[in-house]
Parts: sequence; C-alpha cells; structure tokens
Amino acid sequence: MLNKKKILIRTDSSSSIGLGHLMRTLLLAQGLKEKFEITFATCSLFGNQNKLIAQNRFAHHHLQTMACQELLDILTTIMPSLCIVDHYGIEMACETEIRKIAPLLVFDDEFKIHDTDMILNHSFIADAKRYSYTNNTRIFAGNRYTLLKTNFFSSRDSFKTLGSLKNKKVLITLGGSDPLELSRRIKKSLLHIEKSFHVTIVTTSANARLKYLKTVEKELIIDENDMASLMRDHDLIITSASSSLLEAYALKKPFIAIKCASNQLETIRFLQTKKLVNVIEKFSLASLKKALNFVQYRPNKLRRFLKEYNFKKSDVFKEIEDAYN
Repeated sequence: MLNKKKILIRTDSSSSIGLGHLMRTLLLAQGLKEKFEITFATCSLFGNQNKLIAQNRFAHHHLQTMACQELLDILTTIMPSLCIVDHYGIEMACETEIRKIAPLLVFDDEFKIHDTDMILNHSFIADAKRYSYTNNTRIFAGNRYTLLKTNFFSSRDSFKTLGSLKNKKVLITLGGSDPLELSRRIKKSLLHIEKSFHVTIVTTSANARLKYLKTVEKELIIDENDMASLMRDHDLIITSASSSLLEAYALKKPFIAIKCASNQLETIRFLQTKKLVNVIEKFSLASLKKALNFVQYRPNKLRRFLKEYNFKKSDVFKEIEDAYN
C-alpha cells in the first residue's frame, strides 16, 4: 500500500439522483485498486448507499457539505495522483481549482464542456468527435470504455426473439431509486396487456417508496448482486435508459427503454435515430403497447441493432494506469 499512488473519487448517491454515479465509480475503482490506493469522498444524502464503499473495502471521507472548498481541503491533505469526479453538482469553476492540486478525470454523459485532463463517457452512444476540446484533454468515449461487471461478458449470450407474449418473464429495472415511481404502473399496464406475464421488479434500498413496495409487491427483488444472471433468466427487460440498458444490451436481451431522468435524453434520442420503436420518452399504456408490438413483431430490426457493438473489458483501466502510475 505504501508504494501505491492515490486516487480520490468524488461522487454521491441518493433516492433522488439514484445509484448510477456510485456504481460506475465503484466499478472503475475495482479495476484500478491493484495499482492505486482508492479513497471516496461523498455526502450522506437521503437514501445514499455509501455502505457499498466500505463493503468494497475502499477508504471513505464523509463530506459535510457540497462546497467545493471542503473537497479541495481533502485533496490538499491526500495529494492524490488523480481526482475522479462523477457528479452533476460539481461546476467547472470547481474543476479548475481541483486541477491546481491534482489531474482530473470527469465522467460525462451529456457532452458538456469541462475543465479537465480526461473525460470518460462509457455509454455505447458516446462519440469522441462530439467533444470539441483543443487542449490535451484525453477523451475516453464509446463501447471500448463501457464499465460493466465481468459476468456481463460472455460469448454464449445471443439474441432470442420474444415470440408469443404468453407466460413470458419480464424484468422491470428502472435504476436504483425509480425516481418517477413508474415500476408499479408499468407492471399493472403489462398485466392489462397480457395477464399471463410473470413480472418482477428489481430495485434497491435507495428507493424512497421501498416500504410501500414491500407491502404490495410479491415479485420484488432488492439490492440484487448478480444482475447478469437475473437478466439472463428473463425474456424481456424493461429498463431506464441508463447503465441497466447497457447491461441488457451487453446480454443481447430484448428490451424496452424508458426515459426516467433528464440525463437519459441523449440515449433516447440516439435510439430513436436508429428507428427503434421500443423506446419510450414519456410512459403511457399506449406507448408500452407500441413498444411491445415492435419487440414482438420486428425482432430482426432489434437483433441487427444489438449486433452493432461488442462489449469487452474496458480499456480505460490500462490507459489510466499508464498515465498516472
């Protein structure tokens, strides 16, 4: 440990912003921990899942405020070789101050302008050409840099058509917090369309309505550790246009993608340009029927789309190691 260089990761999780930021930085940290000493800095927001940091055996600074100065004070104390920020609340002025202390890598999935040394956009829709930086900023963008657990990578996974809707197993996964509270509405709509569906909702402890869900849902899974196996066990994945969509994509599963947050609009727009009708920008029973009809009766179009990208272990770990170790 004494010979390892240090990395500080600034992120947050909560019932309102979900777990996506924390989960993908944990995946990045897991890939870097052999060469670096990793420390997280987070606030204790309502519904946070900061316990996952300790469970993954990383050091943790509990921030009292969102103030940039508190983060800068920690950076000055630790003096890391790299600071990683995955947080919409960190403004560019703060990024500039961070870079006076340590090089900076910023997660970005909205193609925004940052004052940073590196940008990581791990979505399959990411295109480095959309970033107009003229300095030496390194851009890690696209499926080469997608952060997924290793059990999502298997040559055995292949697309299987949905066919008849009778007795099909459907998994609803709308992020860790389901901020729009859509899961039960979607389930009711599915059973209205086809009574024989077997519908499971998967969520996390960050869900603000978890106590209520526990009382009304029998097919409810909380804090699932093996999403790859769970998704493989279902015929159709109904997902937010977020990291769980990347997971369904990697497994080549028939899916319906729903916009559940503003930062997912880029992905929704991209899918729409591919003429995919299994994409819902604003949920309704009619939009769900239309999406199901597409998945059921246009499987070849969906199959071709899912074959466009091949996911593999991310290259970003080695590139960071080469730059800062």
